[in-house]
Amino acid sequence: MAEGRFVVHLPSQSYDYISLSDIKAWLRHRFRASNLFRIASFPNLPAGEFGIVVVFNDDKSLMLLWLIAAELQEAVSKVVPGTSVELTSVKSSEDRRPLWDRPTGESATADRYVNTPIVHAGTEEPAVIGQPLALATDYEVLLNIGDYLAGSLLSRDDASFPDGLLRDQDLWLRAVLVQDGRSDPVTRSFCLPEAGPSFSCDCQPDDPHADDCARRPWVRLPLRTPAEPALMLAEVAIYYEATVVYILRLTLPFGEGIPGGFRIDLIGRLTRTFSDMGKLAGRSVSVVTADASSRVIVNSVDFTHGRFAISARQADTSASNVRETLDRVHIQVAKRGLLRTSKRQLVSNFAADYSKEAAEFQHDLHRLAVDGASLYSALFGSRDVQTLPHLLRHEAEVRCRPPVIQVIDGQPGDRAMLWSVIYDLPLSRSARYEPCPSLEQFGPAGDATIDPPLVCPYDRDHFGRDDVLCPFGFWGLSCVIEQPPSVERDLESVVWPKEEELSFIVAPDETLDPRLTERHLRLLAGHLPERTVSMPPIATREQLREVLTPPAMDVVYFYCHSGYERRSSQGAPENYLNLGEYQVWPLDVKTWARTHWPYPHWPMRHPLVILNGCHTTEANSGTLNTFVSAFADHAAASGVVGTEVTLEQGLAGWAMELMLAALARGATVGNAIREVRWAMLRRGNVMGFAYTPYCLANLALRRPLGED
Repeated sequence: MAEGRFVVHLPSQSYDYISLSDIKAWLRHRFRASNLFRIASFPNLPAGEFGIVVVFNDDKSLMLLWLIAAELQEAVSKVVPGTSVELTSVKSSEDRRPLWDRPTGESATADRYVNTPIVHAGTEEPAVIGQPLALATDYEVLLNIGDYLAGSLLSRDDASFPDGLLRDQDLWLRAVLVQDGRSDPVTRSFCLPEAGPSFSCDCQPDDPHADDCARRPWVRLPLRTPAEPALMLAEVAIYYEATVVYILRLTLPFGEGIPGGFRIDLIGRLTRTFSDMGKLAGRSVSVVTADASSRVIVNSVDFTHGRFAISARQADTSASNVRETLDRVHIQVAKRGLLRTSKRQLVSNFAADYSKEAAEFQHDLHRLAVDGASLYSALFGSRDVQTLPHLLRHEAEVRCRPPVIQVIDGQPGDRAMLWSVIYDLPLSRSARYEPCPSLEQFGPAGDATIDPPLVCPYDRDHFGRDDVLCPFGFWGLSCVIEQPPSVERDLESVVWPKEEELSFIVAPDETLDPRLTERHLRLLAGHLPERTVSMPPIATREQLREVLTPPAMDVVYFYCHSGYERRSSQGAPENYLNLGEYQVWPLDVKTWARTHWPYPHWPMRHPLVILNGCHTTEANSGTLNTFVSAFADHAAASGVVGTEVTLEQGLAGWAMELMLAALARGATVGNAIREVRWAMLRRGNVMGFAYTPYCLANLALRRPLGED
């Protein structure tokens, strides 16, 4: 093999005109007919210098290295005059690394991959693929991000890590191994430089590397096998700060008589390429729902983990209980007339301005708190039940913002809990409770001009006491909850980065009460900048399909009836949107994406889709198709906001007037939905919990001011 190391020296103030990726792309194209093995890069050079490694498969290509230096300097100088290219070292030798540690030759087209071989502890001797691991033996799961290696247990597609734009500094990541039956995870920090492979070292994360930093190519995660034959599941996760960005499932057979060999499967990744991980910074807690193990990993800022087991059926029970409570809080069934055959109708329990008196409001909130406390106590073990509330409130105080709780479900719908209703203060099923004074301050009897603080002013009085009812105990009020949908691309944090006027397309249902519709649209237009709202004709399914074809809007807003159909007695119902004379189902949207819409659909401008109807995103473990998957994955929307229960038309309109106005002012979706819940709470209304956003919490319609 022939290897050459080059340093490209750029003139001062010319870095914006050419990038390391541009140079790599030129090299791959120019020498594609040669015996090119890989193109990589090496970090830690001064500003204005790029380090590049070019490797050919044989020694005969050695002379090409000098040719590269000359031609590369000529090519780059045409873009940036004054550039010089220096060939700093040349190597020609046979690769004597273990087979599993050798690049496969695919790196000429993709720079970095996640590699995960399993080796005997303290060595580079790989475990035998296809055979069970030996009993009572120490192994290590190795991990790095770099060239795709022959011994990696992931397929090239699952392991692929296309090089993207990372922050202008080394990124400290953490690798975590969690084994079934083990109480504590194994955690190792490692560094992913701006270019080149990852490495581990003894430097402190987020501090500058020491001059004598000893860099090791692998993160080593110890794995001790049991003394008796067994089949065990484990998970390896990669975190950036408190955000899980890549998670793998390990299937590990131990001992003779256990069929099959060990394997590693990709469960999911928050960003498919790891590019632009800066937008994932600042998360406080990560909640990862791993479909195979029915377990959730909770990661806090100090990198502790809480574990719990909850089945899909338990999650369905919790969601059903909360939805039933919201329904009873909101509506009742009344007769129109005195006869037994009189028609029944739904009647709102709220006043004309969607408010309730303080006593009735507290009763509603307490019913929800019992449901939320039941879910919280089922999710978390005794240690985490005690420590997690303190962690979240400390985060709010230290960072001066609501903590962000990130929920990633590897199999959306399997655990469809309403995370916003989780209540983390001690609460029993007793009908008696102690109202926190904040209920009066920030509820219907309070001063609406005073914004609620990040932490309850009486927080220190709550801990160690039971049956305290405090609005800050609800995650949906004290935190920002992020539930990103599972999609095959990087999720967007900005709908449209260009400074253009906002564009909201409204699709109203003609069968709604026309008086309430007219009032809602008039008030909505008054909250938004001029010329923001448009209502193109959507009288037919074909017209709606065509309206949704071009990437010309920031928000697609469905204001409509919604229903669901149960095809069989054992099956879960499926939702649809009612738009006058026709219905739209999730399958319709997926079919349009496959047949009528260009691919990729909405390639640059990814609108936020809002489904303001009854139970538009309600789902459970048996739901076959959802609008979240249809719009976010297949249609490439940046996110979907929907409802969990039946909503009275006027109340639903008021909620979205609040939210869309906040988004138009520049609020992120996570902050906007939290603002809506607090604003509704001011009137004694808890129905803000009925709305769930599925997107990045920091999704905004335009790039926030001051963001580069």
